[in-house]
Amino acid sequence: MKTMLAAYLPGNSTVDLREVAVPTPGINQVLIKMKSSGICGSDVHYIYHQHRATAAAPDKPLYQGFINGHEPCGQIVAMGQGCRHFKEGDRVLVYHISGCGFCPNCRRGFPISCTGKGKAA
Repeated sequence: MKTMLAAYLPGNSTVDLREVAVPTPGINQVLIKMKSSGICGSDVHYIYHQHRATAAAPDKPLYQGFINGHEPCGQIVAMGQGCRHFKEGDRVLVYHISGCGFCPNCRRGFPISCTGKGKAA
């Protein structure tokens, strides 16, 4: 099994570097060998403050139990079935917001301001 180093957020204002399995890309997905990934100011805030549960979700702390980092750039090293627009070896960057594609903001080209339920980060 191939592994990679990941910045894992276990909670309690900590970050652990862990060896994790390299994922296999699914349908219409690519695997990117990371060259760089950002951790912005909002990430730092969440790491140190939002790992605690909230009144709205007392049993589910935010920002806990996953691998952090967004706005990555790197090189495509594997492709899942159905990928047509890229090839192995392409250098890419990933925009970290995916809008619903249908709300007025998305249709005007502003997915970061998406008001639809399909928004993902």
